[in-house]
Amino acid sequence: MSVGGSKLLVVEKQDEAESELTRLLQDSGFVPTNVTTEGDCLSNISASIPDLVLLSLPNESINARSLIQEILKIDADLPILLVGVRGQDENLADLMDVGATDFFRIFDGQDSLLRYAVEKNVELRKGQVEQRADAEKVKELNLKLIESLKILERDQQAGLRVQQGMMPASPSTIGHVIFDHKIFPSLILSGDFIDYFQLPDDRVLFYIADVSGHGASSAFVTVLLKSLSKRLQSDFHELDTESPGRILAWLNHELLQCDLEQHVTMFLGIIDSAKNLLEYSNAAQFPAAILSGDERSQFLEIGGLPLGLYQSPEYDSRAVSLASRFSIVMFSDGVFEIMPQQTLKAKEEQLLSVVKSGNRSVEALAEQLGIANTRKVPDDIAVFTVAGVG
Repeated sequence: MSVGGSKLLVVEKQDEAESELTRLLQDSGFVPTNVTTEGDCLSNISASIPDLVLLSLPNESINARSLIQEILKIDADLPILLVGVRGQDENLADLMDVGATDFFRIFDGQDSLLRYAVEKNVELRKGQVEQRADAEKVKELNLKLIESLKILERDQQAGLRVQQGMMPASPSTIGHVIFDHKIFPSLILSGDFIDYFQLPDDRVLFYIADVSGHGASSAFVTVLLKSLSKRLQSDFHELDTESPGRILAWLNHELLQCDLEQHVTMFLGIIDSAKNLLEYSNAAQFPAAILSGDERSQFLEIGGLPLGLYQSPEYDSRAVSLASRFSIVMFSDGVFEIMPQQTLKAKEEQLLSVVKSGNRSVEALAEQLGIANTRKVPDDIAVFTVAGVG
């Protein structure tokens, strides 16, 4: 919008032919529209909003205060320039308080100052119009963003129900072993995953897995893990995966075929209730699982590389005898994020102390560690317990 081509509406008691103000504006390159009554002023503004209203004072034929109020009812941002042509005094403070934006008094030889005053107020109007357009654009974009976020959240909530449906019921009992778990996601979807099922040879397999990253991308990998669990369960003997270490090697191979951006850490155990034996292996899952039985609690520490990164890693398997009544407590590493201790060693010692004190149910562990009362966690936290009831 060029200033010279701006729409100016002049309100004064003289008509255009007699108006000194209109002449001065024309001499400065403007093409104003002249009105002499309040009604014509308001109807003109209603029909086409000008860039600036110039209200000539004094003007006994109009109520300046009332007119300004009515103009601003039509357009609250329309600039109104009060112009004193002959130097008479007027209640300017009152009119400025009502909503006039500026005042200019004309003396001889001040045509350039009048042009400056007009241009300044027209530029003000231009800025207001642009700001309003920008605000409307931002408002529209925000509305679209909010709607997109609502759709995304609905999709994520649907994904959460699918993800929860993939994991076994909790608590569950298989033979003489009770499994219980709960996942506290940092976002709606989680990269932590838990599964347990009975193998064809009657042993019971369980694992806790932590997919790198957060949210949907990590959650998609848990779908793949569930698919691999089903295949492992149905084709166990054909896959030559009798030991936990061999199972981890097989899972690593399958994940590599998918060319994933994420990797997976996992602690995997197999319980043979007939022999009171636990075999286990670890693919960089941390912290280590805690085994309790016969009044003793200990970490099941064993090394191992993450799944989905290396071509031919080796995973050791270890075996430990189980008491008739035992518990295995497992966490994903997100638990460390909410613990106040300063070092990992101190955090591990605290976990072991909590388990030794008898807190071995999911609810008690979450309560003791402050997870249950945390509304938002910085990283996914999984709590998983396996208990033998003799």
